[in-house]
Amino acid sequence: MAQALPDDPILDVRNLQTHFRSEKGPVRAVDGVSFNVRRGETLAVVGESGSGKSVTSLSIMRLIPPRAGGIAGGQILFQGRDLAAISEREMRAVRGNDISMVFQEPMTSLTPVHTVGRQIAEAIRVHENVSRSASNVRAVEMLDLVGIPEPRRRADAYPHQLSGGMRQRVMIAIALACRPKLLIADEPTTGLDVTVQAQILDLMRRLQSELGMAILFITHDLGVVAEMADRVVVMYAGRAVEEANVRDIFRRPRMPYTLGLMNSIPRVDRSLDRQHRLVPIPGNVPGAHALPKGCTFHPRCAYVRSPDCTESIPALVDSGEGHMVRCARWEDIDLRQEAVAQ
Repeated sequence: MAQALPDDPILDVRNLQTHFRSEKGPVRAVDGVSFNVRRGETLAVVGESGSGKSVTSLSIMRLIPPRAGGIAGGQILFQGRDLAAISEREMRAVRGNDISMVFQEPMTSLTPVHTVGRQIAEAIRVHENVSRSASNVRAVEMLDLVGIPEPRRRADAYPHQLSGGMRQRVMIAIALACRPKLLIADEPTTGLDVTVQAQILDLMRRLQSELGMAILFITHDLGVVAEMADRVVVMYAGRAVEEANVRDIFRRPRMPYTLGLMNSIPRVDRSLDRQHRLVPIPGNVPGAHALPKGCTFHPRCAYVRSPDCTESIPALVDSGEGHMVRCARWEDIDLRQEAVAQ
């Protein structure tokens, strides 16, 4: 994890709203999300599929196709500049240069008909006035930086000739080719075996330390969060429901949904005793077009109480020392003992 983090945020997302078009009207995929990322830190955004975390990252990068929807409100301040308000031409100068993104599946992100070296070199030439030969040299240097053996030879390989772990390293090399100030990593280790996952995470930590960049890490895996993050934002049904530093989140979650995520993680040290077995969260994340009234988590929550939880949407409040929570009952229930027990 990053240490001695500056207080000034490099990214400040304020009340972000992203809507998609549908036959039933606008679908609020992201509904008023706010957070910031400080220079040199790793902020993890976690939640189940459908929580809005990936749409949030795509909104920051302005990668949602206009025909499908887009940003309906809020600000995305990067070094004080509102990315939501600039032109697409201006955004292209930011994307891949100041902010880069690593996607979940490299085979769908890499071009199959070009060598990986050429794809890295092209990413460099798009943003920097360098010759073809100089960019090719840089491409080999980037492959070496991300730990690919025989980088000069691998630069001439096509994506299908590389393993999944190597393809992901190539994606990281492309993302870091222009030394971005912020890296957005959207589920970068999903689908990789545990050994390769550990290698990719170690690589990202090392490169963050060497380059001093901030990381916005999108994941559903709380094990990765514990290993990578300085702070955590938990999302549910398009809204942030809890935010705190990583130690506070794990030691004392204040939102029942966060505890549910923790208790549904398989762990080798869990007792076979029934009370310590894996406990899944019942039900599913509601569709953005059919959100329940009140707290959107209340149909799945073991602590629901009417009308506190069922009639109005609770505000995101500071429960102490910057630990934010969106729960009408956070003062009445103590999840700490259950979190420790599990």
